Amino acid sequence: MKEAGGEAREHRKIPCPSGFTLANLKAELRAIWECNMKDWKIDFAYPIRFLRTTIDPIIFLFPFLIFGLVIVGGRYSESLEQLVGTGDIVTYVFVGYIIMGFIGTAVYAMGFSIRREQWYGTLESIYVTPTGRLSLVLGMALHSTLHQSIGTFLELIVIYTVFGLGLQIQGILPTLITFALMMFALYGFGIFVSALGLLLKEGWIVAEGLHSIMMILSPVAYPLIVLPNFAQKMSTMFPTAPALEGMRSFLMKDYTLKTVGNVFLRLLALDLAWILFGIIIFYMTDRYIREKGTLGKY
Repeated sequence: MKEAGGEAREHRKIPCPSGFTLANLKAELRAIWECNMKDWKIDFAYPIRFLRTTIDPIIFLFPFLIFGLVIVGGRYSESLEQLVGTGDIVTYVFVGYIIMGFIGTAVYAMGFSIRREQWYGTLESIYVTPTGRLSLVLGMALHSTLHQSIGTFLELIVIYTVFGLGLQIQGILPTLITFALMMFALYGFGIFVSALGLLLKEGWIVAEGLHSIMMILSPVAYPLIVLPNFAQKMSTMFPTAPALEGMRSFLMKDYTLKTVGNVFLRLLALDLAWILFGIIIFYMTDRYIREKGTLGKY
């Protein structure tokens, strides 16, 4: 390129590293963290909205508990004890409801992270950076997980104060590991939903259906045994069913090392399956929409 004086001027070249290296890994982790911090800044910019979403888990849980107490006529149900080995309705529903908000993390927070950037008008700007496409999705996942964890902690305090909880302290460690394994699989599911958002734009229609199906097939407020056989078999596709069964076993009943091993192995298999499936579908969709030139289509 020549300037007005006729002298040649070269553009400044900025090297863009590629491949899996420690430097690139640190850069992607930094990008994930900054995406997370950006969403926290947006949250704090609207304090009333932030407060409402924080106390939502408590508000939504109370109807489940009240319905159960009224229908049964007390806190303990002989029918529930015959089905699952424990009759404490309050503790049973609370442990199940813990994961309800985190299903929303996978379906809505992660699934609509890219669509949200399009609403803000920043999607194209992010896509031309050397940052990995998934960093945006994972950054939103980190933010939503932390936000939901705050609400769940407050929920624990309120329910324990009002009703009391019959939890076994020795089951906390395997429960936390089970929860972490479940979240990895849900992240894979969330990546898949985010691919639907790229492709369908208004992907909330499909996401609503997937969320409803997962809620039905997850034993949040009832045991899986009450569902038809085909529904019980379908529930094995999602990590929430084995995770909840394991968490309730650890926190509410006596358990053995065999029980722990079975739960962990099932969740590890679902982790691998959902993460690979989600990433493959995401990159196939990403490549397709860029080839079609529909990335910026609203």
